[in-house]
Amino acid sequence: MLKKIWPYGIFVGFCLILTIWLMVFHHVAKNSPVSDGFNFTLYAHLYAVINYDSLQFMHDAAQPEALLERTNIRQSRPGLILLVAGLNKLAQPLRYPVDRLFRASGKEIQEAYRLPYVLYIGLNYVFLLIAFWIYMQVLAQEAKLAMIGVVLLSSLFIFNDVIKAFLLTPHTQIFNLLAPLVCLYGFQGIQKGHLFDHKAMLFLAFLVGLGVTAYATFILFLPAVFIALAWILIRDKIKITKGLVLRSVGVIGLTILPFLAWMLYIYHMNGTFYQFEIERYHQFVWILPLLRSAPLYALKALSGNFWNLAKSAAGQAVVLPVVFVGVCLVTSDRGHTLLQRLSRIKLFPPAALIVSVLFLLFFAMDGLVVYRVAFSAVPPLVVGTAIVVNDLLGDATPLRRRLALGSVAILVCLEWMLILSTVGPFA
Repeated sequence: MLKKIWPYGIFVGFCLILTIWLMVFHHVAKNSPVSDGFNFTLYAHLYAVINYDSLQFMHDAAQPEALLERTNIRQSRPGLILLVAGLNKLAQPLRYPVDRLFRASGKEIQEAYRLPYVLYIGLNYVFLLIAFWIYMQVLAQEAKLAMIGVVLLSSLFIFNDVIKAFLLTPHTQIFNLLAPLVCLYGFQGIQKGHLFDHKAMLFLAFLVGLGVTAYATFILFLPAVFIALAWILIRDKIKITKGLVLRSVGVIGLTILPFLAWMLYIYHMNGTFYQFEIERYHQFVWILPLLRSAPLYALKALSGNFWNLAKSAAGQAVVLPVVFVGVCLVTSDRGHTLLQRLSRIKLFPPAALIVSVLFLLFFAMDGLVVYRVAFSAVPPLVVGTAIVVNDLLGDATPLRRRLALGSVAILVCLEWMLILSTVGPFA
């Protein structure tokens, strides 16, 4: 039992380290030109930086009927807000203790927002733990785990600019970590574990559908699943049966059902459905006029978006090839030359690359080219690197294995220091 629990304890420890650092050091300086957030006093000299978008999240959770307003900017992704609104109703007995906690501080947000704030942040930690659980489930398919190395690499899910900016503020950006891991879990589960044949697949599709109502990239679960399904159909020469078609329809239906039901409900109430991202930023629709008038220019713009996102993702994942090469160097010996070690890169799962590319393509078409969405390509790469590093450690001598784990710890800690050495970003 302890062997199964201790990795989660270490991961929680990583979360606590980042949390303490954020509260003590990560603040918007006085007279700073930063316009993305403001300091929220938690207690005495402990702060959290609240993103300005978070005020809308807290307002709508405290008054969920606001989502029915014709131009509510969160109407197109209500999932997380409705979850917190429901929890807020159930947790009303906690409102007085929470108000007392913030009585001497927390003046920067309205009293009605305090309990929703606590619930949002609590859910952020839950989502981090779910991400770690998925990571461990994917890696559990390996023959034998070098657990210390695997857990050390998981800290990269926490020590990055996206989690640094959004862990202590209500927002949906934490799904840039969770959504790609869910897609990878589905892909690997079908490719290696026959997940598509299990009843659990339908339940998973419905849960992902709930995720789609909170953050649109969960919809990439469908292409990930069906690419994996096509893979095994071709590889194993499996015939397409009526049962397979029906199950496919069920998976698609359950994935889109929650968002479709919400959209139809809003149409019924308002006669219209407001999508702020399309109205304000022309996400996805920006390319349509170009396709009609200048298709080559549209293709160039799309490829430019993809390239810029890929560069941003590569910059955020630069520690991963360094870890791989470092472990190869340390574990090389007469029986396993450096070239032989480096050739293990072929064990890097294609599923991780495919899922990363899916997310880059999604945001390239979306038109949003910023670091926080480019980060969504990184978590699958962390999983792929962990699989390769785990294999390298598996047949290393005991001494070289310990040295390799030490090198992983040093490189990961250097990445932590790099992330924590700067204040910001805040959005």
